[in-house]
Amino acid sequence: MKNKDVVLSGIRATGSLHLGNYLGAMKFFAQLSQDGTKDCFFFIANLHTLTTKTDPEDIKRDLKEIVLDYVSIGIDPNVATIFAQSSVPETCELNWLLGCLASMGDLERMPHFKDKKDKKEAKREMVNAGLLTYPVLMAADILGPQANLVPVGEDQYPHVELTRELARRFNTIYGETFPVPDLLSGEAIRVPGLDGTEKMGKSDYNTIDLSDSSDVVRKKMAKAMTDPSRKKRSDPGNPSVCNVYALHTLISSGEELKEVLDGCKVAGIGCVDCKNIIAKNITNILMPIQQKRAELAAKGPDLPLEILHEGGKRARRTISVTVNEVKDKMGVPSY
Repeated sequence: MKNKDVVLSGIRATGSLHLGNYLGAMKFFAQLSQDGTKDCFFFIANLHTLTTKTDPEDIKRDLKEIVLDYVSIGIDPNVATIFAQSSVPETCELNWLLGCLASMGDLERMPHFKDKKDKKEAKREMVNAGLLTYPVLMAADILGPQANLVPVGEDQYPHVELTRELARRFNTIYGETFPVPDLLSGEAIRVPGLDGTEKMGKSDYNTIDLSDSSDVVRKKMAKAMTDPSRKKRSDPGNPSVCNVYALHTLISSGEELKEVLDGCKVAGIGCVDCKNIIAKNITNILMPIQQKRAELAAKGPDLPLEILHEGGKRARRTISVTVNEVKDKMGVPSY
């Protein structure tokens, strides 16, 4: 019987982390790891990364950068377990075992697969099998450490539901083994992109990276899209269709937020002024993260690898117990 809830979440090693990652997930990760009531496993999904990215040096570089980002935003590797997915080969074993309980229909219905498949086919690129089986590996990630709470974005909800179904399916056939994980409820935050899209991603001028200086933040915000109907400074705006105002609601507060809202509606404030205010507030968020990251970087290039090594050992000790039990129940123990 576990004394604590077990939380697991991860992020793919696909480039610099940005404000959307921080506000949408990582800030929540740090809060979870600090409250002392949960065992937290935060991993870098470098195996998942292989479904869309193939340059090995990029993947290894991004892995180390994300470790530093995790620690910089407040996740203590001595309290939470930070590890690389590839450090736990038992997860791949569990992926196969669970895959034998998943149907093709289960996988082909996943919105993630259909979206990626269509995009790759449109570009005449190969649709690799990893895209199809991605949700089973995610189920193995969750069920391996016996996680019962999973904080993920809404685009991953179908994958967590498949994980729940595979846990129930296994428990019915082989006996009670896995907790059926729940989505960890929290405020669903969708951070808008600077280019007018609904979600901050990795395209040019769409993100504010955690490493961006105040000058870079200001320059990126200067190009950010606002209410397209507001052509002149004297035109009143509609904050509900402005991505810059949407960012304000996530970052600004009090009288400043009211000033932006009311000023936009009556043209009392211009878009340039509005962008300067949000740029200042974003910089205030990023500065302590960047200062902490500089302190970590000063400790030498091996620090992220040391964190991954220790975290990988801790994660593997936990996950191997689960996988050995699963193998034994399925009749394929290690002889």
